[in-house]
Amino acid sequence: MRSLPRPTPRTLTFWVAGALLMALGAFLGNQDLVWPALFFVLLPLVALAAVLVLSPRFTVTRSVDPAIVSAGEPAGVHAVATVVRPSPAGVVVAEDDPGTRLGTPHHARLLAAHTGQSTDLGYAIRGRRRGRYTLDGFRIRFSDLLGFWVHTVRQPHATSFVVTPAVVPLPSSRASAYGATGETPIPQTAIAGPDDVLVREYQARDDVRRIHWPSTARSGTLMVRREEAAWDPTAWVLLDSRAGVHPEQRGEHPTFEWLVCAAASLGLRLLADGYTTTLIDADGNRHEVSADRPSAPGAWLDPLVDVQVGGAADLHEATVRMAQASSEHLLVALLGGLDVGTADLLAATSASRQDRYAFVMAPDAEGRRAFDDGREVLADHGWVVQEVTASGDVAHAWSTATGVAR
Repeated sequence: MRSLPRPTPRTLTFWVAGALLMALGAFLGNQDLVWPALFFVLLPLVALAAVLVLSPRFTVTRSVDPAIVSAGEPAGVHAVATVVRPSPAGVVVAEDDPGTRLGTPHHARLLAAHTGQSTDLGYAIRGRRRGRYTLDGFRIRFSDLLGFWVHTVRQPHATSFVVTPAVVPLPSSRASAYGATGETPIPQTAIAGPDDVLVREYQARDDVRRIHWPSTARSGTLMVRREEAAWDPTAWVLLDSRAGVHPEQRGEHPTFEWLVCAAASLGLRLLADGYTTTLIDADGNRHEVSADRPSAPGAWLDPLVDVQVGGAADLHEATVRMAQASSEHLLVALLGGLDVGTADLLAATSASRQDRYAFVMAPDAEGRRAFDDGREVLADHGWVVQEVTASGDVAHAWSTATGVAR
């Protein structure tokens, strides 16, 4: 719906003066007062017609650089307004409003005297919350020469802007990628058996079915077959999106947002270290990104822009899908809460995985006992459980759990 011009205080003053003169002329019976009264009343109406008929026109282009940023990082907006029909009025002002979540409106005076004139507008925006935004608040405001009316015209030009979760630099996990199953990237300790199988010394938690008996007999030391997966490390990141474990505060879920930030940071770190990484939420929705993909960082962050808490009551769907997958080198569970039931589901997914980390939101006093019981179950199955808070540092939590120096 097109907006209409808004009268200024001058217009209202003229109409009040015209009405008073008209009333005074009628009261005194003096027709000479009617003509100035009509002048005061009609002049603003003539100015209104001029504003509607002779309004200036512009074409607007707008770009955001960069178009995708992490939460809290600034971006620059560049807009160009070009005159298509010049303005007979004096002052033409542009307003570009990115919305309250991105910044404050930016105002600038436009050149509008001649066709083809262009005015550049530039300002900064900062998205503090992840999400997909549309900048479509460009408006042009002008008035008539006598200042009776102010007309604001909205320019229909939308520009997309994406804010990804904040990413925290994490120390490399490359050593873990190669050492998760006891393998090394160069088979310098391997012994070639008669059937040309690469082997290494037995380590705790190795599957006894992998024992290579010919090499064991020759060396006098228990030897096992190397896993091919060591050459192509893979990982899972479980994001606990259960609404029931994330208390709402002022329309937001602070604990969930911390886990999303952690998922973004961990995923990028694992991809940089060569892991093919899969993200899965409580509803079982999965998203796999290969480390050798050129656009891997963007592909990992994209679904995290939109992820929200869901209605899943437990992690059954997620853990079933994870249990059906092949053996992985690394599993990271980002949990909003932990109890024995949740721990049992997670424990069932990790029979053959070597590195398992659970980052769990610290419980309140009421949930402390359930948390401790769940942590004990996970610890018995080889998990490292790290307690975190919504105000904690992701890098510190990762370094503490993995033992990797920052």
